[in-house]
Amino acid sequence: MNMRFLAAAAAAFMTLTAAAGCGKGDAPQATGPSTDSGNSAVAPAKQEEPVKLLMAQKWSEINDADFKSLIVEPLQKRYPHIQIEMLKGENIKEMIAAGTVPDIVATWVNLIPDYQELGLVEDMTPLIKKHSIDLGRFQPTYLDTIRGYDKNGGLVALPYDANFNVIYYNKDIFDKFGVDYPKDGMTWDQTIELAKRVSREEQGIRYRGLETDGYGKLALQIALPSVKDGKSNLGDGQWRSILELAKTIEAIPYNEPVPNVHQRNQFMKDRNLAMFATGNNFNLLAGDAAKGLNWDIAQYPSYPDKPNQAGMVDEHVAFVSKTSKHKDEAFKVIEILTSDEIQKKLTRASGKLSVLKDNGIRRELGADMPVLQGKNLDAIFKGTYIPAYTATSKYPDAGKILSEQVTKYLKNEQDVNTTLRMADEGLQNHIRQIDGASGK
Repeated sequence: MNMRFLAAAAAAFMTLTAAAGCGKGDAPQATGPSTDSGNSAVAPAKQEEPVKLLMAQKWSEINDADFKSLIVEPLQKRYPHIQIEMLKGENIKEMIAAGTVPDIVATWVNLIPDYQELGLVEDMTPLIKKHSIDLGRFQPTYLDTIRGYDKNGGLVALPYDANFNVIYYNKDIFDKFGVDYPKDGMTWDQTIELAKRVSREEQGIRYRGLETDGYGKLALQIALPSVKDGKSNLGDGQWRSILELAKTIEAIPYNEPVPNVHQRNQFMKDRNLAMFATGNNFNLLAGDAAKGLNWDIAQYPSYPDKPNQAGMVDEHVAFVSKTSKHKDEAFKVIEILTSDEIQKKLTRASGKLSVLKDNGIRRELGADMPVLQGKNLDAIFKGTYIPAYTATSKYPDAGKILSEQVTKYLKNEQDVNTTLRMADEGLQNHIRQIDGASGK
């Protein structure tokens, strides 16, 4: 099967289902003065008994350098009695089975259900209140997404960074063919028309105009799940529009997908992809693979009826393990990670969005990354984001079932009606089997 669709399905659908409310929740706000959560002016705590914390991560995008500068060093400065160690590996289930239980977990928000199954997750509202965390400092949509994982609208985690969607484009390709660069505020139809002008073959090289990370990414833009409330959601008419859009893009002459070559490699290494509409790739563009690439960004394309909507929330979160014996100390790590000081440092150095409302901090995005100097970073802030639907790990084959049928559609082996009908039937059978086995 085409790796492109397997990758898209695995990322977008294998563990996802819709939130049954994602309301703003009734979790009480903190009372009392804000700590400014990590202000370096706060004096170190009095002499305390030494505590060692264990931190685990999966898909958290915290590398060794980030761990040291964003967590270890500021923690040592403010709370010298607290030591922290990052556990190696990402299989937390195996860690627990071996007797190693983390005090803190950093992860992608859509993986929260995995840790709920392991019994590591609980509402952190009592800790948030105890430590006087001002929830009003955070972007509401990030918190709303997390609240979807608690039946009472509590916060089982706090966010610490967020990604975004944009169009990356190769300026040399547009210059080569005398075509204007992508502009902010384009719709998908306008982006497709632009892609047609740079999709061609010349001197034995096939130039592709547009790649979108597959139909899965298009669905995520409007928070469209394949499963909703434990039922197949493929009857939603928006699915038809998504699949037809994906096929329209692939049907552009010379824009057919390249088998077994990742889209990022086409853009950064092979440099025959003119536009790549996707998520945050700043860390890769700062690496050796992209040296000499003449690139910039433009605002992510939108649907005509949803102007400027760039996607649903894509955030990383951290939570204190329900089983931790040092919950207060562990929460201090999250307090530091979400402080103004560290949020500013993170967004300047990592090229990821701060989760705070403070526009001054958010606008410092990538300020310490030479590769981003002179880029059209305003394009990032022109897009708006809606709360993500709540993920689940209950129906693991949902993505595979949908992907198999969509692949046939994109290969012109069946029409869109047949595709959705076959995928819907397969998904309903899968749901019945899982629910039957669990005794639902």
